[in-house]
Amino acid sequence: MNQSSKLYRLQQIDTLIDQTVARLEELEIILNDRTALAQAEETSKNAEDILLAELKKLHQAENNVRDQRIKIEQDESALYSGKMHNPKELQDLQNEVASLKRFLTTLEDRQLEIMIAVEDVESASKAAKNALDQAQAHMIEQNAQFNAEKTSFLKDKERLEVERLAACNALTPQELDLYNQLRKTRRGIAVAKVVDRTCTACGSTLTPALVQAANSPNQIVRCSSCSRILYPG
Repeated sequence: MNQSSKLYRLQQIDTLIDQTVARLEELEIILNDRTALAQAEETSKNAEDILLAELKKLHQAENNVRDQRIKIEQDESALYSGKMHNPKELQDLQNEVASLKRFLTTLEDRQLEIMIAVEDVESASKAAKNALDQAQAHMIEQNAQFNAEKTSFLKDKERLEVERLAACNALTPQELDLYNQLRKTRRGIAVAKVVDRTCTACGSTLTPALVQAANSPNQIVRCSSCSRILYPG
């Protein structure tokens, strides 16, 4: 294997390492992203808070109706007890009972409205809770899947790093320095394959002499346009 082949092999390994690292970074972001779950939690909590507020209103409405009925019962008891003989007092008490009954109707109507509202809010709260349960189940399933993928990629990365070390040991320090410099300055591509007398990295047409030189066993030849190392394939 000539030097350009060794360099090309190193680049293939580095490209795979780059892709593996990029995917691991993506997986880390995905695994740490709780946006959907947090939104479901917030929606469920808001629905529950609204339900508790409506139940509090309903409890108060029920108390108001109960208190109003007690007042009516007390006044009617006094009205029909036979202890009151003054016609004006009797008339005033009758008017008060009638007024209390009218207001009782209003209170009962309010109670009914709140009961209907509670039913609607209960449905919304139940739907939000179900959505939260689904979001939690989805996150558990997704995390299991992505953690398995992460484990696989970490093993791949470890294997590739061993292969990279072996590939680097087959090169001279000068060759490695050149390769690493080109990787930094040429968007990660230090070695370009030659196909039909063309540098596949920059697309430039290569002279016959340059192609012939690139085919030399132990000679490192660089593209006259992009300066990348040429690999004849």
